[in-house]
Amino acid sequence: MVELVIYALLAAFIFSRLYSSLGKLTNPNLRKLTSVLDISQSNEDVSPENIEDYISSNNKNLIKAAYEQILQKDKNFSISHFMEGASMAFELIIKYFNQGNLSKLKPLLDKGLYSDFTEKIKQRKETYESIIVSITSQKILEIKLIKNVVFIAVYFLSEQINFVKDNNGNIISGSTSTINRVEDMWEFKKNINSSDPSWLLISINYNNDKCQIINDKED
Repeated sequence: MVELVIYALLAAFIFSRLYSSLGKLTNPNLRKLTSVLDISQSNEDVSPENIEDYISSNNKNLIKAAYEQILQKDKNFSISHFMEGASMAFELIIKYFNQGNLSKLKPLLDKGLYSDFTEKIKQRKETYESIIVSITSQKILEIKLIKNVVFIAVYFLSEQINFVKDNNGNIISGSTSTINRVEDMWEFKKNINSSDPSWLLISINYNNDKCQIINDKED
């Protein structure tokens, strides 16, 4: 019971911080809490970052070139800030999808993906549960800059507890105690000229044959 309470409090804390980086901040009272994470609102110079620390792909040179192009348009862009927000979004989007909470999913998803999520949520009859135990690896697979829109694909390796319940609360698939290692490849986008700080998830099935994940997973 204590662990569940801690998890709920942690999720609420993450949610409040997320809106400065990947979601819209709608509550003025949260602005002071989240402004520290919003690099675009900071007047201080951003320290140079070693983007290679975040890359797990054979396209390092292309990713670094795209990153430099982004910095030319937005000198305050922070890859570490983005990765922090992406990990928060990963946990929250999975949580809200399982809950069927469309109102909280909407500001985090591209219109097309939101439509897909809505259809799947309305069609399903069972209750899905995914508890993120930890994100053990998070790496960049690709960065693209098309006009003023940045696209970043991220690889997540996480440990999850997954199970499905029927309408009576009976577990019909999975386990409440088994920890599974799950791989995901998600893609986010943002218009860097927009005053809106939101990054939107556009794909949960990112696939690029030119990208090869460098296997640095533990055995």
